[in-house]
Parts: sequence; structure tokens; C-alpha cells
Amino acid sequence: MHKYVVALLFLLGISISLIAQEKKVIGRLVDAETKQAIPYVNIGVFQKNIGTVSDENGYFVLGFSDYSTASDSIIFSHIGYQTVKYTISQLLKSVGDIPLYPESTLLQEVSIKPKKMAKKFLGRNGKGLGLMHFNFYTFYEKEVDDRLGKEAGVLLPVKRDCFLNELQMNISSNEFSNLKFRLNLYKVVDGIPTELIMPKEVIFEIKEGYVGLYSLDLRSYNLYLSKDMGLVAATIQWVESKKTKPDSKYFSLYSSLSANSSFIYRAKSMANWVTSKQEISFGFLSECE
Repeated sequence: MHKYVVALLFLLGISISLIAQEKKVIGRLVDAETKQAIPYVNIGVFQKNIGTVSDENGYFVLGFSDYSTASDSIIFSHIGYQTVKYTISQLLKSVGDIPLYPESTLLQEVSIKPKKMAKKFLGRNGKGLGLMHFNFYTFYEKEVDDRLGKEAGVLLPVKRDCFLNELQMNISSNEFSNLKFRLNLYKVVDGIPTELIMPKEVIFEIKEGYVGLYSLDLRSYNLYLSKDMGLVAATIQWVESKKTKPDSKYFSLYSSLSANSSFIYRAKSMANWVTSKQEISFGFLSECE
């Protein structure tokens, strides 16, 4: 019996040491049919703060924490492609191009507007007293790259059918010469974002350390929210950045305290969502029925 216990412990040790010795996976995401690189793919371990996004050339570096195991599944997700999973041990054995297969069915776009439409703002469009801020940097992050895949946004009550014409947010600080975010819209179930409802990807760029009111024209994307949805989550997700100085780390939006838990946040692409009683200066100029 003793020798079987020793053997089991030996095999267990291999599994644990696999993660202890190999702290990261490096690879590239490509279209399975065209072999072209896929930029800004969401990559992460479900419900763990382990994740990143691929860069504009499809390359990624995914580091692991001490809580990882060789059997943990890494999820690769991108609009227009089938979601795939690999265990950490599979990826450590074979690093290189990882193919993603195009989805056969995509979300339908809506382009017909009702006859009567009223202008409405969904979200919070003011900066208040300008005393509070939500910052994408946290004390535990050692590098800017730790923020890749991070999301923050709001829960929006949708009481009328609306087209989102323009994203607006008030930036209070920005130490980056270049920043790229992805806009995400999700269905909400029991107060938690679930299924992505974007008809196409929306990537936008903030240049030269811009601060103040930032606006993004969304009319060409035909982003439509139905009143049947009831509640929708709208977030921005950090996908790329370039510092102005070596020690640059701050990017923040104006915020304020709220009586409702309307603020949502998660640290990595597949991590658990967190809500809090806070409002950020973030929302949409819309046309609603």
C-alpha cells in the first residue's frame, strides 16, 4: 500500500510542479480558415482572476497564479468565432498558433427605426463634484499589462426600445499616450452580466493622454436595445495601452456614490463580476421609441 501512496504523490507532484515551473503560456490566435491573426481575443480561466487579451497581431502571454492547476481550462472567446477551451497542461505541451473557427450564425443587426423617436441619455452624463474617481489601476497590479481584459461599466435599465448613437464618458486622469478599449453589451440575469449581445466588435482608441468628456459615434454599429431586455450591462474592456512615462499607471473616470448597485467590474476576461453602490460618468446618447 505504501508504494501506491508514494506513486500517487509522485504523479500529484508532477501536476503541481507543472504549474510551478511553467508560469506562462505564449501563443497566437489565428482564423482556422484564413490563417490570419485574430486581435483582441478574450483569454482566461473561468471564475479566476487569470486572463488577458491577444494583441493586434493575435499574440498573447498568459501568466498563472499559485492557485492554478494543470487541469484548469483556459477559455478563448471572440465575437464571430466559436468559443474553445484547452487545459493548462495541453497548452504547456504545445505552444504556437491556436485556431479559432468562425461562427456559422451571428447576431442579427437591426437597422429599421420606429417612426417616432425621442432623444434620451442612458447612464450618467455628469461628473458631479469631481471629487471621486474610478481608476483601472489597483494596488496589487505590478505592470500595465495586468489590466489587459479588465472591464468596468454600468447596469442600464431599458424601459423603451432604443438605438445607441453615441458613447460618452468623463475621463478624470490619463497617463497613457495610447489606449484601446472594447465596448461590450451583455444580457443581465439576476443582476449579473451573462451573454454578449454585440452584433459586431467595437474597438475604440483614446490618444495623447486625453482627459475630459470623450465621445464615440456608434451610429454605424446599429446597437439596439429592446425594452424586453429589462436590464443591460454596458462595459469598456482594456485591450491595449502605451505609457507616456515608464511609471505611468493611472486611467480613471469620474464617479460618485449611489443608492443602487449599478456599477459592475471584473478584473480579468473570465473572472467573476463584482457590483457596488457607485456610479461612473459613463453612458449613451440614444434615440428611443
